[in-house]
Amino acid sequence: MALINIDGDPWLSDLDACERLSNEIQSQLVARNREGQLSRQYSSISGQVRVRLKQFGSELEQLNKKLSYISSSLTSAEAERRQRLVEGLQSKLVQLQRQFSSVEASAERASLFASGSSRLFDDDDDDPALIRPESSYTVADLRAQQTRILEDQNEGLDALSKVISRQKELASRIGGEVDRHNDILDDLATTMETTDARLDRETRQIGVVTVQDSTWGYWTIIGILAAAIIIVAILP
Repeated sequence: MALINIDGDPWLSDLDACERLSNEIQSQLVARNREGQLSRQYSSISGQVRVRLKQFGSELEQLNKKLSYISSSLTSAEAERRQRLVEGLQSKLVQLQRQFSSVEASAERASLFASGSSRLFDDDDDDPALIRPESSYTVADLRAQQTRILEDQNEGLDALSKVISRQKELASRIGGEVDRHNDILDDLATTMETTDARLDRETRQIGVVTVQDSTWGYWTIIGILAAAIIIVAILP
């Protein structure tokens, strides 16, 4: 969930811009899927999506760098929350790149096998001027497109690797905090046991003192009665 930009924070404005860009890319992918893979509109949308995916990746990288710069001025909880938002957008970028690459690969296969030919190229596959009669793609175009797809996939994998590394670091820090709190609880439990033992000992001592104090009254009465008996016996 995105943060609300209440105080005009530039970082939050950049975050909102990245989220809008991701939504626009998703909408373009949906619109492209409605078009035929060999249509001119399909190719136009594919080019726009490719450019916007690179823009999205660049803006995410800048957003992450800005967060590292301002993290010292934020509380630890706020910094962690913003980092999770960036990681969520990085995961979204990976998903969009996968959607784009999978459809591109499908389009290539459909273009290559549309003629139903038993072979795609002649023996001289290295000739870049070789063009299939049914397609406007040359061997060089197909290879360049395949290279772009692989580069997009590599970028997506790199982003995913960074997200996983960050999650691993967070898990390690959380584990350290849990261990520290467990040690504190163990110390507290030991202190409570010691305190309970002291309270029991003091309670027993108070009971003994109370019993001793209650017998002094009896002995005082007995002494007074004995003195009275003696006095009565002495008097004529």
